[in-house]
Amino acid sequence: MSNFLQASSNMEQLSVQNYAKDAIQAGIVHLGVGAFHRAHQAVYIDRLLAHDAQQKWGIIGVNIRPQDSQAFARFIEQKGEYVLKTMAADGETNYEHIRSIVEQIDGASAPEKVDAALADANIQLVTSTVTEGGYYLDEKRRLMLEHPAIKADVEGARNTLYAFLYAGLKRRSETSNAKITLLCCDNLRHNGELLKTGLMQFLAAKEDTKLAHWVEQNVSFPCSMVDRITPKPSQQHVDDVRARFGVDDQMTVMGEDFIQWVVEDNFAGTKPALDLVGVQFVKDVVPFEEAKIRILNAGHTCVTYQAALKGLTYFDEAMRDPELNQYFSDFILQDSIPAIGDSVVNLEAYFAIIARRFSNANIGDTVERICTDGYAKFPIFVFPTLEGIYRKGGTPNKTLEGIASWFTFIQLSNQGKVNTPYHEPNKASLAAFSHDAAGIHAFTTDRYLWGNLPTEFPDFVAQLTNAIQTSMAKYA
Repeated sequence: MSNFLQASSNMEQLSVQNYAKDAIQAGIVHLGVGAFHRAHQAVYIDRLLAHDAQQKWGIIGVNIRPQDSQAFARFIEQKGEYVLKTMAADGETNYEHIRSIVEQIDGASAPEKVDAALADANIQLVTSTVTEGGYYLDEKRRLMLEHPAIKADVEGARNTLYAFLYAGLKRRSETSNAKITLLCCDNLRHNGELLKTGLMQFLAAKEDTKLAHWVEQNVSFPCSMVDRITPKPSQQHVDDVRARFGVDDQMTVMGEDFIQWVVEDNFAGTKPALDLVGVQFVKDVVPFEEAKIRILNAGHTCVTYQAALKGLTYFDEAMRDPELNQYFSDFILQDSIPAIGDSVVNLEAYFAIIARRFSNANIGDTVERICTDGYAKFPIFVFPTLEGIYRKGGTPNKTLEGIASWFTFIQLSNQGKVNTPYHEPNKASLAAFSHDAAGIHAFTTDRYLWGNLPTEFPDFVAQLTNAIQTSMAKYA
């Protein structure tokens, strides 16, 4: 990309960090180079590389999914460089030329190159964004050993994160033998713990006790909280960059002006000085995780199906809908914040920030995107509030309303009566949730979704059933 960035007279509008890319050495391997990584971690690293004596933290970007190989080929063609477009609520727009991903490997076609990178002693950090479903853990944190992808990987295939980490760490333990930190950057509570739990079970399934012992001694799994609303890449922004700068950047990514990264200070090897560029290193990530997951992620999740049922296209439209805006406020103030309780985070102030961010019409974050993968999201994002209010002796009415809207959306989606497409990787798990007494009972007692709540708090089943009936009557 560098060789044609001189094309436009508007180049002064395109900011670039002050470092020579050919002087950068890779110190990080990132697995799963999607839009979020390119709008978040890669941006922090890009800024870090401009600081004195920080040129050893370039990123090797790795694709691990065959279905993404075609798009990744374009990324390789652009040498991992792209334009980040940042849009504030007031319309202020900034453009940055991001160059921190200094090497690109399509692990789906060249897994041995990933192994070599993970074995290299210069690599001190492996970051990952593979989304919730990519960890293949059930509600009890057990690795889904019967899942076809995991089963195949235990036998030597390369489908999942675990297979790549297994092969790379095994080679590292046998060659450079250098300590390394695996930093999960997904929207999972206790994400570092979950990554370690899944990986250690995978090693046990491989019966590799030697490597398991090495990992225990030489690898750390810090938790982290990442935040930046990053819509699905859009041709609109590609066209804008082309018109403005004369640059054919098919990898243009857009994000809001808010960005946050909180990391548990637990590094096995060398720690990047990311605090120089605004990353918070903390002893305990949990309060930050809980605030983000229960206010931002749960807020998104509980509002979005109602927005879809109302025929809205963008999430900011939901925030301008008086009924949904009131619902969001009530959900957070009546259920979410009370369920969290005392926190080092100023929850009311954080809620106000989230409400402003959700209302940013420039983001263009679609209801369709946020509706994706509901079956994985509700146990992670919404269940803690549900359980928290019941344990405090209350009734989480607004949470139940949000859950009921998802059930209604599933029914109307199956009937072809909603315009918003539903992308659900776990569609088979929804099969039992039919719109009849048996289907509603299956939904309200689903252990993956609601754990022990149906037996511990029997009122939950009746209350959610009532909420579903109200929602179906309203939208059907």
